[in-house]
Amino acid sequence: VLVNGGIYTLDRNHPWVQAVAVRDGAIVAVGANSEIEGFTGSDTRVIDLRGQMALPGFHDPHTHSMQGGYRLVGCSIESETTLEAVLAKIETCASEQPGDWLEVHGLDLALFPPEGPNKATLDAIIADRPVIVRGSSLHSSWVNSRAIELAGINAETPDPYGGKIERDPATGEPTGMFRDTAKDMFHEAMPAKSVAFNRAAMQAAIAHFNSLGITSIVEIAYGKVEWEVLQDLERSGELSVRVVSPLVYGPFAFHKGAEFERVLGQRHDYRSQRVNTDAIKFFLDGVLEGETAALLEPYVDMGDHDGELNFEPAALVELLTRFDAMGLQVHMHAIGDRAVRAGLDAVEAARRHNGDLDNRHFIVHMQLVHPDDYPRFGELGVTANFQAVWAYPDQWVTELNLPVVGRERMDRMYPLGQIHRAGGRIAGSSDWPITTAYPMDAIETAVRRQDPWEEIEDSLNPGAAVELATMIEAYTINGAWLMHQKEQLGSIEVGKRADIVVLDRNLFAIPATEINEANVVWTIFDGEVVFTAHRVDE
Repeated sequence: VLVNGGIYTLDRNHPWVQAVAVRDGAIVAVGANSEIEGFTGSDTRVIDLRGQMALPGFHDPHTHSMQGGYRLVGCSIESETTLEAVLAKIETCASEQPGDWLEVHGLDLALFPPEGPNKATLDAIIADRPVIVRGSSLHSSWVNSRAIELAGINAETPDPYGGKIERDPATGEPTGMFRDTAKDMFHEAMPAKSVAFNRAAMQAAIAHFNSLGITSIVEIAYGKVEWEVLQDLERSGELSVRVVSPLVYGPFAFHKGAEFERVLGQRHDYRSQRVNTDAIKFFLDGVLEGETAALLEPYVDMGDHDGELNFEPAALVELLTRFDAMGLQVHMHAIGDRAVRAGLDAVEAARRHNGDLDNRHFIVHMQLVHPDDYPRFGELGVTANFQAVWAYPDQWVTELNLPVVGRERMDRMYPLGQIHRAGGRIAGSSDWPITTAYPMDAIETAVRRQDPWEEIEDSLNPGAAVELATMIEAYTINGAWLMHQKEQLGSIEVGKRADIVVLDRNLFAIPATEINEANVVWTIFDGEVVFTAHRVDE
């Protein structure tokens, strides 16, 4: 039992209670301390909250869990803030990590001009071993000449569909920067990661999520290898998150053609109470940095270039209608306003053909959305899944995005408030490890539309700010609905599973500028404590 708390239940009939009782992973009572006393016996674990705030476990419906795990157990440069520090860390990793290839994670492209870094910089420190440096957005890779040579890429190699090879304007030779689908051109040349390494990466990711109060996630893209890791962890009792794990179709897919159809048909072999495999992921476009996001109006000073859709609209309608009819949830990456519109149009067409099958399709990112499309989220039942921690004017926005989209479009980026007020359902997620997974960082940013770390004074699209309660719903009850588990999770009510997070302060009782200073004290998953920040008297 949890007693003496400020427990925010997300149950509209009883929004605040003092205590909760849990048996066999299920919530059996909520109410005042006196109402819970009868559930306490000699074998009961009693957690005295001492007035701290408890709320439902957080949902993060857009994460790269395995990629994040690779950063935790492999070579990461995400904390390096200068080129000199980046190169020094890469050299250190090369000396400490033997093997054919060196894979590095977390490069901040804001350290470089818009065309990105050059292979010569890497060649100067490591010339005889292939090196691939993953961009922090996971939409680009920086490689050295040896990697390009082993992948068989040269000046005559065409850009893959949905991707871009940065080239020397005089010779056409690759400069070492590969964007979107072009970054996948090295997969065949690289050795496969070991089962043990993948397992360790997922274990590290799960521990990280639990330390942040996260008990449910939607992975952005899985395949058979990742499903097998989840299945192994669940069998050993180490899977302390609930997962929706989609297969990717089209660009960025792990499985293509006949292999995709075979793995799709095998998906139920990996489904369980904690793992839902009935989902498909589409990447509708790229990103603004690199100018691969699909826009309704051209990029600034680039003629008629308006980015690319990875699917022709008619093909997207056909695909979404097919997967919708199969009972699959479709998860769509869309950065540009043309991609967002294409996704909404496809859902609308599928609903006309199939009716409303309650598959709960959703679009993620939505850096730009045309105002005409704000009300369509609510009308079509499409969830707007935002990474709200991006919604302030950081270097990516002001130095990489502003020059290519202009002030007017920058000033309407990430329209959480507009879509919410137009009747759309908002979900909150992180896109970790691209940015922090801690929900408090994103919640504060969404409420203030300013830098939660107080390093940048300006705001971004302040009219898109939302209330604290709205963002808590986005990370709890709305996330549970999105993951088809609202009947079991998302609020603290009798009969639901006991996924609960305890914070060290009441978010409603502090200034908005202190929201991301709140810390997770306890994380409870299915009635078991899976994270404790420090010991307290029990």
